[in-house]
Amino acid sequence: METTNHSQSKFCQAAVVSELVTREQLAQAIAEVRADVGPAAGTEVQSDTSGLETSISDEAIGDKLIQLGYLNRWQVGQLQEGRTKFTLGPYRILDSIGRGGMGHVFKGEHRMLGRIEAIKVLPKSKTTPEAIETFQREIRAQARLDHPNLVRVSYADRDGDTYFFVTEYVPGTDLRQLVRRYGRLTMHEAATIISQAAQGIHYAHERGLIHRDVKPGNLLVTPDGLTKVTDLGLAWFLQYEDNLDPNAGKVVGTADYLAPEAIRSPAHIVPSIDIYALGCTLYYAVTGKVLFPGGKTSDKVRRHLHEVPINPRRFNPDLSDMFLDVLAEMIEKDPSQRIATAAEVVQRLRPWTLSSVAIGAKDSFGNTASGSIKKERAEYPDGILDTATDVDSPSQNGEHSSQVSQGTLKASAWCDETQPVAEVEEFSEYSASRLIRNAIRLPQLLILTVAVAVLMVVAVIVAIIMQSK
Repeated sequence: METTNHSQSKFCQAAVVSELVTREQLAQAIAEVRADVGPAAGTEVQSDTSGLETSISDEAIGDKLIQLGYLNRWQVGQLQEGRTKFTLGPYRILDSIGRGGMGHVFKGEHRMLGRIEAIKVLPKSKTTPEAIETFQREIRAQARLDHPNLVRVSYADRDGDTYFFVTEYVPGTDLRQLVRRYGRLTMHEAATIISQAAQGIHYAHERGLIHRDVKPGNLLVTPDGLTKVTDLGLAWFLQYEDNLDPNAGKVVGTADYLAPEAIRSPAHIVPSIDIYALGCTLYYAVTGKVLFPGGKTSDKVRRHLHEVPINPRRFNPDLSDMFLDVLAEMIEKDPSQRIATAAEVVQRLRPWTLSSVAIGAKDSFGNTASGSIKKERAEYPDGILDTATDVDSPSQNGEHSSQVSQGTLKASAWCDETQPVAEVEEFSEYSASRLIRNAIRLPQLLILTVAVAVLMVVAVIVAIIMQSK
């Protein structure tokens, strides 16, 4: 075992200076490691003037501090790099949740209140005037909203040159990780999650805010089955003038969930782009696939404009015709043919929606649903609600990254199976829902045609037999 003099150890000095552990707790950890090693290891017990032993490795001490519950894996890693500041304003940083498109996200505790919350921090390397303006817009956007299906902002400040804001900490995982871990969802599960997200988005739309980046990674699902929409970093207020919005005129969002009108007229931000993105998210939830996987961003953009995705039933044969009609009308390329509002999405998904334990029997529109998403998954060996740990992108302490905007999962390539809508820019004559419905009903028409043909053959045979008699 490699040893080090702990009176000079960067790890031990950082541990004490950070105030994450006391000198007594550090001495206890060293003593217990020494007891575990024993004289058989051939190490000499030495002490510095503080009484701390000097023959134990930093790695062993760190592991023991974790075992004793004084530190977590992320904190140990930070101390080993010599970091000593674990505070931000009135908050004590407990762990790293991950990184999003706009900054780092940490799990923190308010030192006075003892409340656990999520803290989003703008990296110092990105503190350009435009980045700061965008970051502040995200804070103001979320601060204006208060809805059970939206992640709430509770605090915002700056610590020196560090800008940050605090939101409620949402236990669970995001929809993207949920599907990656457990596979595609049932109609009821997907409808429940998307319907709840639509309620939050409807609330935001009524207050003049467009999300602009709705996707599975931005829908958080709690262990009780409550969905919360997060990451409004790209949100845009309808009352903003172009010169106040740093993203005005730019195509922003995630390529797999971009509405055609957001690509054609990026300066014209309308609620319909969130409806399209919700439809793309619903498609992903029930198939485990994005609409147009593979290829570069430019390829995805072109396909959103000119191609219709594969029949979802190819990947999930349990989807009903009615459900697929709703899905198809959410991803209509022509916004005038698309479902018009998020409130209408909620109404159209109602036949498959289960109630949420977290928000009770009635949704925000006053309608009552039956059952629960928890009960629905209880019939399966692996419930979608067992999401205490994210298996795809955990932090060093095993924490999930549910509050971080995630990249889009690349599904298996099946580009050549999509159906082109048109080779020209104008596509209103080519309805996505019409094409999908036709694809769905083609097998039914084929069966009906065969049945009619069989009946005609039988009728001819019967007529021949009757004539022969």
